[in-house]
Amino acid sequence: MPGVVDSVEDMMGTRLSDVLPACAARERELIHQQVMSTGVPHIHYQLSSDSRVLCSVFPLDAEAFGHQGILAVVKDARLEPRTVPKKRFPVLKTPVFQQLDVLSTRELEVFYFVGLGLSTREIAAQMNRAEKTVEHHVNSIHTKLDTHTRSQLVRFASERGIQAFSPAEWLFIVEGAQEVRREMNRPSLEIA
Repeated sequence: MPGVVDSVEDMMGTRLSDVLPACAARERELIHQQVMSTGVPHIHYQLSSDSRVLCSVFPLDAEAFGHQGILAVVKDARLEPRTVPKKRFPVLKTPVFQQLDVLSTRELEVFYFVGLGLSTREIAAQMNRAEKTVEHHVNSIHTKLDTHTRSQLVRFASERGIQAFSPAEWLFIVEGAQEVRREMNRPSLEIA
């Protein structure tokens, strides 16, 4: 019968787990649950579709809406506007990649440092790797992202706000990307 609601999901729409890897959905749902239970808004940065975004999560007034819930406002945060306080907000671990998904863990690390404008020698020292190894990674990144110069990689990173993450935040995101990949590559158990 058209118009009949079979479940809460039908009433509420798409769940995070419908559109995100489970570990990414869990990380975000924990924040949503915390905001609903405490009534305190939460602000964090995350990497979504290869771009840095600022996500503000606000509790809904249960009386006004008839149920508990949250409002999540996601705003482009590639650049730090002057109006944003100098306070560092937490960064979510689990990224949602698009083009960057083709890069290996090491290539993601090298990509970040190239994006900062570091030379091969500086990247090698930073990562404790040989310069030839770093150049190999840079060439592989060029192939995978269809770029030809370092300035194109810097622009790619800049347009997505990658440089706005600190080195520690970027490594945290790369670690999260590994977790997402492991989960995505794990065979799913289907119940018949």
